Amino acid sequence: MPNHDPNAANPSAAKRPRILILTHYFHPETAAVAQFTTEIAQDFAARGSDVAVVTSRAPYQRDALPLPADDRLGAIRIRRAFGTRFDKRRLWGRALNLATFLSGATLETTLGFCGYDVLMVCNAPLLGIVGWLGWLIRRRPYVCVVEDIYPDLAVKFGILGERSVIRRLWDAVNALVYSRAVTVITLGGRMRATLETNHARHRRAPLNLRVIPSWADGDTIRPLPKPENPFAREHGTHDRLTVLYSGNMGLAHDLETLIQAAEALRDDPRFFFLFIGDGGKRPRLAAMVGEKRLENVKFLPYQPLEQLPWSLTCGDVSVVTMEAVAEGLIIPSKIYGSLAAGQAILGLVGEQTEVADIIHAHACGVQVTPGDTTALVAVLRRLADEPDWLSAMQRRARQCFEEHFRRESALAAYWDVVSAAAARRS
Repeated sequence: MPNHDPNAANPSAAKRPRILILTHYFHPETAAVAQFTTEIAQDFAARGSDVAVVTSRAPYQRDALPLPADDRLGAIRIRRAFGTRFDKRRLWGRALNLATFLSGATLETTLGFCGYDVLMVCNAPLLGIVGWLGWLIRRRPYVCVVEDIYPDLAVKFGILGERSVIRRLWDAVNALVYSRAVTVITLGGRMRATLETNHARHRRAPLNLRVIPSWADGDTIRPLPKPENPFAREHGTHDRLTVLYSGNMGLAHDLETLIQAAEALRDDPRFFFLFIGDGGKRPRLAAMVGEKRLENVKFLPYQPLEQLPWSLTCGDVSVVTMEAVAEGLIIPSKIYGSLAAGQAILGLVGEQTEVADIIHAHACGVQVTPGDTTALVAVLRRLADEPDWLSAMQRRARQCFEEHFRRESALAAYWDVVSAAAARRS
């Protein structure tokens, strides 16, 4: 394995912070986590840092071709470690994919890339242990970014037992990894509270936690009237109240309630339901639509990045959903793009969630309890009956985005955290 030391050929680069980013998914992937990490890396590079990324060769989408082992994105060097491509919808497949990537990433970050000042580890379960190994072997500082809280999610969905050995070991590893991290970044106040509670059980010193919300590109994604939107005209959303769900159709998302609402509204020509994306639940949802013979529901695959300004603005109401058991453990990233697009937010979430907090604080949408089809149908009919109410929420959605979730603010916060961590080695 080649030894990648960025200073070997350029001694003048020694004064610049050298940042290594470890993430399961990166450019050219279109999944939200890949987009966020790519934009962080590009911002670091634009600020003068030497940036390298270790990621997986296995693409996010099942039918995509493997990505090259060595690559570049502008000044950013990309090294893709080997990872298997078993079916992510099956537990054993997901576990093997993670294990093989974890092994390859460990080799790359401990033996391959030697000349970094700080490692930023992004999200994927147990990847933080690679940062801890880098600290143990090379005394390199690291920062952890926690976007989903595991093993809590696995327990809540019945994948792991509450008192299982795997759960206890996983918790112990998290406590070790997070306690050695210079900073642990998470996305919201409720997630921060969960991490603090989990860590306190292990009687370690309090974590250095920092909340940095995710974001969207508000310059590219802007409100666009549907009659002016070619994507809306192509897919028949321009002249109907369209309920849009765009993103991962995974286990943590209550999407069945949307199908039930579509069934209840099947004879009302004012409504249309559009699902864009893929995930573990999509086959089940498509089967439900087929069995019920719903003509007011349409599925589309993930759209290319260049299509997002049109696909994210082709609806009227953007659905952000999360199963009740995931409260305090994740924040659906799609809410930021929906706010940027000026879509009213339909939050199929519990009251004790970050999404509900945003909706209530900014009056930019409606919160409906997951599984409550009757309430959802009533809300949708009111939206169709009162277009001024809908328009006001859409305006406030964009205003909320401008005030709280612009990309520039979040990227500056990431830079502050990571550059401060890098300074610990200099």
